Amino acid sequence: MKFLPSIEDVAKKAGVSKATVSRVLNNSANVSEKKRKAVLDAIKALNYTPNVTAKNLAKRKTETVGIIIQSLSGWFYGVVVDLLNNYISKRGYGAIFCQISDNIDYFRFLVGRVDGIIVFGYKTINKESLRLLKANNVPVVLAENNTEYSDVPRINVNNFQGGYMATKYLIDKSCKKIAHILGPSDSFESLARFKGYKAALSDAGIEFDERLCVEGDFMFQKAYENIKKLVQTQQIDGIFAANDVMAYASIYALNEMDIKVPQQVKVVGFDDVDIFGLRLSKMPKLTTVRQPIDLMVKTACDILFDKINNPEKKFESEYVLDTQLIVRESA
Repeated sequence: MKFLPSIEDVAKKAGVSKATVSRVLNNSANVSEKKRKAVLDAIKALNYTPNVTAKNLAKRKTETVGIIIQSLSGWFYGVVVDLLNNYISKRGYGAIFCQISDNIDYFRFLVGRVDGIIVFGYKTINKESLRLLKANNVPVVLAENNTEYSDVPRINVNNFQGGYMATKYLIDKSCKKIAHILGPSDSFESLARFKGYKAALSDAGIEFDERLCVEGDFMFQKAYENIKKLVQTQQIDGIFAANDVMAYASIYALNEMDIKVPQQVKVVGFDDVDIFGLRLSKMPKLTTVRQPIDLMVKTACDILFDKINNPEKKFESEYVLDTQLIVRESA
C-alpha cells in the first residue's frame, strides 16, 4: 500500500506543530523563516499533498453558494434557476438550491455549509433570518426582494417604470378604458407596477376606475376567470397585466369570448419570459415589459462573490435596473 503522508508527518519531520504547518500552507506571515524553511523542506522530502477539503474547512471556504428561491419551477423562476446555476458554475462553485418552505429553516441549515447566500423572490426572507446570517458572518445578497437590512444589498428592477411604460404605450395606442390585472397584494413588485399604471393614467388625464382592476396573483387561472367576469360588466379596450402569465390568460379569455386581440382589446404583459408553449399557439405574440432577468442574476452573483472575497467592502443598499418595452403583436 502506498504511504500517504499526513500533516502530522510533516509537523514531526519539521519539528514544529501542526498549527505551524497549517500557517505555512496558508501562506501566513506569522511564521519565522527558519520554521517556514523546515516545513517546506519536510513537505518536499515527504512529497506531501495538502488535503483540499481540510484546507477549505480551515479557511471556512466550501466553494458552495446557497440559493433560497421562491420556486424551483414555473416559467419565470425556471429561467432564474438556469441562469443562477450557469453564473455560479462559471466561478468554479457549486450551488445548493432550496425552495422556500414554511416548515423548514433553510437559512439555519446553510450556515457553515456555504460561503454565501443569494435570496431570490419577494417573500423568501425576513429580518430574523437576516440577523441569523449576519451573526454567523454569512454574506447575503437579495434579488427581487425589498427587505431592508444593514450591509445586505438588494437587486431589483424598476417596477414603477415598467408599469408606467406599459400603460402609457396603451394610452398612446388610443386606449381609454385600460384594465389592470394585479399580482399578489403582498408583492412590492405588484404594488409598484400598479402605481405606475395609475400614474400613467393620471398624467394622461384619464380618471382611475377601480372597477377595471382585477386580482390575478400572478396565476393563469385566476386572471383568466377574473378577466372573463370583468368583460361581462365593463367595456375595455386595453389590458396591462402585471406578469406575462396573466397577460396570456387574458388573451385566452378574450379569444373564447370572440373579442379580437389586438383589434378590439390590446394587451401588454410584464417579464418577457419565453413561455414557449403559449407562443407556439395561434395567439398573438405578446407585447410586454422586459425586466433584465439575466442582468439581475449576474449582478447578484457578482456582488455576492465580491462580498465573499472582500468581506470589508461596502456596497450600495439597492441596485435598480431599468425595464424595456418590447412591442410585438398583442398591442
